[in-house]
Amino acid sequence: MPEAAALAVDAGQGGVRAALVAGDRTLATAVGAGVARLGAAVSAADVAAQLVTAIRRLGPLPAERLPLAVGLSGFEAADRDELAALAGALAEALGVERTVLATDGLPALIGALGTADGVIVAAGTGTACLGRRGDRFAKVDGWGSLLGDAGSGFWIGRAGLDQALRRFDGRGGADGLMRAAERRFGPVDELADRVARDPRPARAVAGFAPDVLALAAGGDPQAGTIVAAAGRALAESACAAAARLYAVDEPVVVSYAGGILTRATAVRGAFVDAVAARRANTEVRPPRAGPLQGAALLAHIAPDLPADPCVLWRSR
Repeated sequence: MPEAAALAVDAGQGGVRAALVAGDRTLATAVGAGVARLGAAVSAADVAAQLVTAIRRLGPLPAERLPLAVGLSGFEAADRDELAALAGALAEALGVERTVLATDGLPALIGALGTADGVIVAAGTGTACLGRRGDRFAKVDGWGSLLGDAGSGFWIGRAGLDQALRRFDGRGGADGLMRAAERRFGPVDELADRVARDPRPARAVAGFAPDVLALAAGGDPQAGTIVAAAGRALAESACAAAARLYAVDEPVVVSYAGGILTRATAVRGAFVDAVAARRANTEVRPPRAGPLQGAALLAHIAPDLPADPCVLWRSR
């Protein structure tokens, strides 16, 4: 890891984390509100303002011009002109040496495995899975809460709320999850309206994941079933990425990132077991570092990288 400092940002739908990193040392960290996808309702200036707000919370920055790398969730389909406008707004506001915008899976992969080949599964509010073998990449899932993100915080939260609503309706469901939903959201018959009215509905649903995880840790069988299924879903994504890059009998290293896998031991246990069951010669290895450290390294090495579909934009 280069000793020179870099600005690193991990920008997800559920929140933004920023850091000033030098070598193996994280000198300062800050958090901010999650970013929405670029589009008709959200401009590059809007996204830049949210990212700059988080970075400013780091406090005074070194006098020298620093490189900046941002891992972005849900920006793969963004228009190149919008990405250029976002990078330009960040450079103007921060006076950085250069700006790199990447999919959120790339900093997670670099943080976990450095420049070595392998597969990363990142599970937070959403899910991102990325495999790398030389100059070949395989992206799996990360399709957003409406169409994908299997095993994510949103996925766990939604499954828990489904069981709560089923219990309220008399369609089976789970008492423990219904009571947990009432504690978090209020009366169950108002739950759907409360979530729909939330400015970030996906984040509101994902906010129920800690309740599901806590119930599972306490022995609730329905919550435990959801948690185990999340681990298996994340393993399915990891093995799908590996299968696109490696022969069935080739060894593969898999690692992980995001709170659902790094902090929820039950999800991680189910994930590790399911990877082993699905694919021989596959080692699940704890991450060397997190996405912020990966973004900092990306900020330094980006000028020397070959064309990479995971790098959305880099200043020349």
